[in-house]
Amino acid sequence: MRKLFKFLFSRYTISALMILGEIGLLLYLIFTVSAYSIVFLVEVLIVNAMVLVAIINADYNPEYKVSWMAAVLLLPIVGALLYVLFHTRGMRREDERRAREVMVKLEKLDNLDIVREELPEVAEEALGKARALIVSDPTASLYRGASRYYPSGEEMYSDMLLELSLAEKYIFLEYYIIAEGAMWEGILDILKEKAASGVEVRILFDDIGCMKGLPARYERQLSSFGIRAIRFAPASPRVSAVHNNRDHRKIMIVDGKVAFTGGVNIADEYINAIERFGHWKDGGVRLDGNAVFGFVKLFISTWDMAEGSQSDYESLLPAPSEVSDGGFYIPFGSGPSPLYPSKVGKRAIIDIINQAKRYVYITTPYLIIDYDLTGALIGAEERGVDVRIITPGVPDKRLVKVMTKSAYPALISGGVRIYEYTPGFIHEKLIVSDDEYALIGTINMDYRSLVHHFEDALWIYKSPTVAAARAGFEATLAASSEVDPSSARLSFGEWVIKCMLRLFAPLL
Repeated sequence: MRKLFKFLFSRYTISALMILGEIGLLLYLIFTVSAYSIVFLVEVLIVNAMVLVAIINADYNPEYKVSWMAAVLLLPIVGALLYVLFHTRGMRREDERRAREVMVKLEKLDNLDIVREELPEVAEEALGKARALIVSDPTASLYRGASRYYPSGEEMYSDMLLELSLAEKYIFLEYYIIAEGAMWEGILDILKEKAASGVEVRILFDDIGCMKGLPARYERQLSSFGIRAIRFAPASPRVSAVHNNRDHRKIMIVDGKVAFTGGVNIADEYINAIERFGHWKDGGVRLDGNAVFGFVKLFISTWDMAEGSQSDYESLLPAPSEVSDGGFYIPFGSGPSPLYPSKVGKRAIIDIINQAKRYVYITTPYLIIDYDLTGALIGAEERGVDVRIITPGVPDKRLVKVMTKSAYPALISGGVRIYEYTPGFIHEKLIVSDDEYALIGTINMDYRSLVHHFEDALWIYKSPTVAAARAGFEATLAASSEVDPSSARLSFGEWVIKCMLRLFAPLL
């Protein structure tokens, strides 16, 4: 009862109710006026027709166009208004301005990007992929470095604790989910000790992502420990598309020398300290050397945007490092327009799929993909590429499972092999191809990750980590069962749900 009371009177619930109230009042006024004014109704229909023309001529993904056209046609009075309010899916102008200023300054400061001249000697094809990423993300650069793949959250967590204990200068954490429990307590104990000894500690956590896991105003509690903390995009009682722009990144940086990223948030299920959906299969990567500064740039650009401040950039740049495993690395981010004009994560994924020669192996918790990605996967299979995808056997959300399953028939009929992780839920976001490329980070294969959210990933080429990632995929495959065409078929109820959800999925 206490939890229910706390939830009902939380600022999240109050903000949601106020937003619903705003929308309800607007709808009431529109319908009331239209009931007494034929002229107003005709004007609304004219505006809707103009909006439909604008949608048809806009430079959008076809699925996005269809969804908006359906909204306008099914809601003829309010559809156009919804389109005007939400179609851009962009950021606040002030946030965009701040982020761009930080990115420009950090890019000028970066003297660790020293390998662009080497890559053409290795492979022209790899250079093309690298150039596409660097053009798409203002913070991206190509580096030498070294990395380690983690096939589980448990293994990654133990190394994270070790590196945190060795911090001398600064610690940066940027996470979508932080929840009180054993995992967070282990990290927080070290952070408090380090902050007390003079190490600069900053934590950036998403407000909506942490609404269940952390108390209200938790940043004040962290401040009492000497830790600087910011709640990213706090929930507010106003109608705005920016509420969709969550910070889904998972980045830990120590002294600019070591960074961690992947699917692992800071909550007990990610290290199987508690069980929620069977065994939780996750993964990630550790990065050492010059390439870590790519993640520093991502973190600082988001931090300064959220805080409205300017960090001492010079103090964050580590000395050039000779650490290298022979591989090439691009830490990169993706996010909403106009800060990221192109869909960086989607572009990186499609580039790997389209240029694969032997195989593409993918693990993803969600498979809610558009025409472009579906075509790329089937096209790779038609070229003779072995395409395999592992999704969860035990879903974390039933409706999302229906949407994931709805992608199976077309892919399987196109030759793509789909597997489900039998022991439980797989949250790892991994792509590995041809023993040359790997992509490890936070990007799910769904509309929210590919369009709305701030995400991060590490592009890897010619590193021993690629072989380790493939071995990790194959171990997961051994614990998974292949989906055959008969089991991929949707029941009538699932088909109805799919039809309703898929129509508007690109807008959500």
